[in-house]
Amino acid sequence: MKKRILIDATTASRRIDGLTQYILNTALYLDTSKAAYTMIFRRGECPENYAEWFAEKDIATEEVDIRPIGPVRDFQFACWLSKNEKRFDAAFFPSNQFPVATSLPCVYTVHDLIYEEFPEQLGKLSGLKRWYLHWNVHKGLKKAKRVIAVSEYTKREIKKYHPNVDEGKIEVVYEGWEHLRNVRPALYTAPFEHYILYVGSSRGHKNLNRLIDAAGILKDRLPEGWGVVIAGNNSMFTREQKTKICNVNAGRKVIELTGWLSEEELAGCFSRASLFVFPSLSEGFGIPVLEAYYYGIPLLLSNHASLPEVAGDAAIYFNPYDADDIARKLLEAIFADHGKLIETQKRQLGLYSWIKTAEKVDNLLLNL
Repeated sequence: MKKRILIDATTASRRIDGLTQYILNTALYLDTSKAAYTMIFRRGECPENYAEWFAEKDIATEEVDIRPIGPVRDFQFACWLSKNEKRFDAAFFPSNQFPVATSLPCVYTVHDLIYEEFPEQLGKLSGLKRWYLHWNVHKGLKKAKRVIAVSEYTKREIKKYHPNVDEGKIEVVYEGWEHLRNVRPALYTAPFEHYILYVGSSRGHKNLNRLIDAAGILKDRLPEGWGVVIAGNNSMFTREQKTKICNVNAGRKVIELTGWLSEEELAGCFSRASLFVFPSLSEGFGIPVLEAYYYGIPLLLSNHASLPEVAGDAAIYFNPYDADDIARKLLEAIFADHGKLIETQKRQLGLYSWIKTAEKVDNLLLNL
């Protein structure tokens, strides 16, 4: 009889982000000949194409009423587990949000501990929210049989903020990129002939303040037809940041905000980009690095957190705290020949794969 394994996908969203890519694609490449997998999603949040692929792979999907984060989630999950936990032999909890009521032997993934370093971006009651998130991860680290860290950097962060964790149960398992093969690029029309692309949220640790400052420094030095495209959810931009963008764009537009894009729109945006920039101050892994590699775009990166670990020598690095350095590296990259860099990026991409990720998760789950 196959081992019956629960996969918690209640933190996944139809508006696919990095966490959702991890959940969906790790599950998609699991070996269903060895275990019977059931994924639980919030109502309406499993993307239709993935629902079809899961059905083809004989991975069951169910809809539940469980919030993605917070104390109410803990209560809702506890109620669901009280009725359903006996259906399963083990569980995979692929996001930081650990269901503390579970008694199933489980594998638990920690992606990052950004809230520890940047609690101010939690907004109102940030101290209380930080305490809750710390407590929740602590419970997960204690109860899980095996813990996945998505990078050596994340593993170090776990040990830093949870020094009593059993280091022997933590395994570093990297992320992948094959989801990009399934996306047909939609037409993206930029206001620039050539552009430097950023993809991600507007949360504070993404360091867009300094990218905007760098764009301002470059404004009068950018060649004609060049600009910066900031793609992704921009709902967390502050009033001051929006004013700064307006000031930078005065006279000559050099920054374009796209807002959230579908996978197809984002693929179209990538396919036309001339350079990719990622100035983040903290990343658990950094899937946009692999996306830039896949689309063959020269990559300029922050030299902090997991990014040098993931990108290796296949990127141009800058000091993310220095807008002048960001601007200088971007300007140099515009005029440089990137042939050797692109070849190095192709080799670096080969180190990562959702297939490899899923194989390691399979092995951990089947040996609980």
